[in-house]
Amino acid sequence: MTSNSEGNLNPVPSSVIIVNESTPLISQDQQLAGGHLHMDTAFSLSRCLSLSSEEPVREKQVVGLALLVSSSFLFTGVSIMVKVLDKLGYPSFQIVLARACVQLSLGLIGCLVSRVHPLGEKGVRKWILVRALFSSIALILFFSSLTQLTLIEATAPIFKVIIGSVVLSEGFSTLEAVYSIMSCVGVVLIARSSPSPISVDEDEYQRSFAIACALAASLLSAMAYTTVKKLNQSVHLLVHCVYFGCVTLGLCMPVMVFGLQDFKLPHQIKNYDLGIMMALGSLAFLGQYAINTGLRMSPSGPTTVIRMTDIVFAFLFGIALFKEVPSLSTIFGTLLIICMTTCINMYGWHLQELKIAEIRRRKSRERLVQQQQRN
Repeated sequence: MTSNSEGNLNPVPSSVIIVNESTPLISQDQQLAGGHLHMDTAFSLSRCLSLSSEEPVREKQVVGLALLVSSSFLFTGVSIMVKVLDKLGYPSFQIVLARACVQLSLGLIGCLVSRVHPLGEKGVRKWILVRALFSSIALILFFSSLTQLTLIEATAPIFKVIIGSVVLSEGFSTLEAVYSIMSCVGVVLIARSSPSPISVDEDEYQRSFAIACALAASLLSAMAYTTVKKLNQSVHLLVHCVYFGCVTLGLCMPVMVFGLQDFKLPHQIKNYDLGIMMALGSLAFLGQYAINTGLRMSPSGPTTVIRMTDIVFAFLFGIALFKEVPSLSTIFGTLLIICMTTCINMYGWHLQELKIAEIRRRKSRERLVQQQQRN
């Protein structure tokens, strides 16, 4: 780490990193923001959530936070379209296939316009492929759970942040363990909330399977992000999109060819349905751009809170569009997870800031000693 980067590096909270459709495609070392350091050991919530005092930097941070809110809105739109297509009779794999086709097309067009090689550099291609494989399977599982659960239950951060905090944390303190245990209690409350079934036994089985898919997707998404650390910082977002689209196509095609799900044939797809599929892929593509650009521009403290707008949008649109009124158990479980994971992320931000501040103080002392020796 160079001295110039020490003042700009902010830890990206795991609730931001570990999400399904909205997982950033860049590593933590690449997610630079304009936060400021603190030199004392006392935690301050106002300092954690504050913006830079410098006007140009603050304007950049505001734009970054606006992009993060936009990405939450876009990915909520993706989830809504998945549920709409499910109600229109499309199987989950066909929805994923349509999303992959659109993303691959947009990724290739973007590479052509930006003059970016769609395969990336030779030395890191295998890691890009591994990341794409994990991400594709995670997306398939997430879309499958989304067709069975309500929007607020299936919203990615609810399930993914817990595993992400464990997998991606460099250290895991006792306090963080307590927060994580409380988050697990929240997951149990969500899992035990009563559905409104016609056939209780069948719905209970489908619900349990959907929750298992969401949890499995969370682990795969965490594994996908860890591979990003192996990648060169020059890997472009569009390269990830191309690989992701290709791998997802490769996973979905056998399901269609061997008839493992009841795919609709091209002549059975209405123009309205096709428009929804294209919009789904386009929103996901724009959402990835917004979240990756926003994370580069935003300070990590406010980012932790802003990214929880995923939950707000899922709650509002679930009620407004699908009449998905969550049970008290789901609401309490969701609030518990939000509170505990926010505590984990802010605590991690505080520790990281202290480490960076200590590095700067040590380097300042070393420079002072060198000056005294020269004199």
